[in-house]
Amino acid sequence: MLRCQKAQAILELAILGSIIILAFSFAIKYSERGNREQSYMQQTFRALLKKAKLNNSTASWQTMDFRRMPNVVNPMELGELEQFSSSNSIIWSDDLEEIETKSKSYFQLNRGPEQEIASGSAGLPGTGESMTTSFTSNAAGTTTSQKNEQGGRIVTNKSLNATDSISGSADLGGTTVSLGGSLGEGGKYTGGGINRSRSMQ
Repeated sequence: MLRCQKAQAILELAILGSIIILAFSFAIKYSERGNREQSYMQQTFRALLKKAKLNNSTASWQTMDFRRMPNVVNPMELGELEQFSSSNSIIWSDDLEEIETKSKSYFQLNRGPEQEIASGSAGLPGTGESMTTSFTSNAAGTTTSQKNEQGGRIVTNKSLNATDSISGSADLGGTTVSLGGSLGEGGKYTGGGINRSRSMQ
């Protein structure tokens, strides 16, 4: 009877532990996503303020960022691919009559160099503009596990070698912008791929 109770307690702890780990993984995932969204929105707004002041006119700014999110449950596997977008428009001009002629719009991909795009209808840039995207992701990864036994010591090594590339295009109010990039460290698409390793003994 006591043995059955111990077995049941161990099973319940195992199930509870799995649920707790799963709950933590969801909490980390969504908090990371929220932080990314807020960070990109703030970066976009600061870049737009700088451009609007420099041009002394109205400006609009649209960004798109691709990120591989952390895989909390299994760090030796690629996480989910997330797409973040943000846009803002600002009026900054001492002479409001110049807004229509000096308005400029910009597009930025993965925090790279901005690209000037055709403005929308007269007046505020971005009015009547829409952004549609089409992209494909080609991810591949190889996980290697090694186990070495030396006397009474066991050493295990696990490594990940992963690559991912994104290609496609974005249409911004009639202006087509090519999308492309290779996965790098930190989930950013800056090239170089991802290599991770972990050792236990």
